Amino acid sequence: MSTSRTSALSKPTGSDKISVGTLGYVRARNRQRAYDLVVRELKKSGITQAELARRLGKGQDAVSRLLSRPGNWELDTLSDLLFAISGSVPRFSADDPLPAPPSAATARAKSEPRKAARTFVSEKS
Repeated sequence: MSTSRTSALSKPTGSDKISVGTLGYVRARNRQRAYDLVVRELKKSGITQAELARRLGKGQDAVSRLLSRPGNWELDTLSDLLFAISGSVPRFSADDPLPAPPSAATARAKSEPRKAARTFVSEKS
């Protein structure tokens, strides 16, 4: 059995390449948030998937597929769904939920053993 080393998710800095796993996590998180928003609006509106399909001019099977799970929707699809459901439009903002990665000095200080502090007292003559 092998284990892989995992690192905490942190804000990208410098020119280091962002891992595929990190990008995948962020993408999946955003797909889930968009899906949750659409489903919440649909439930709140009280309309059926069949009515939503008619409003969009799509087949009920296509709308059912869109609403069956989070997907990699285009922005137009997200916009169309929200507007057809409740006349709403998506609102965009950039959150900054991640801490900055530790600086090299902080990482070095954590890895080095602590040294006892020395106190010097000067005597005046």
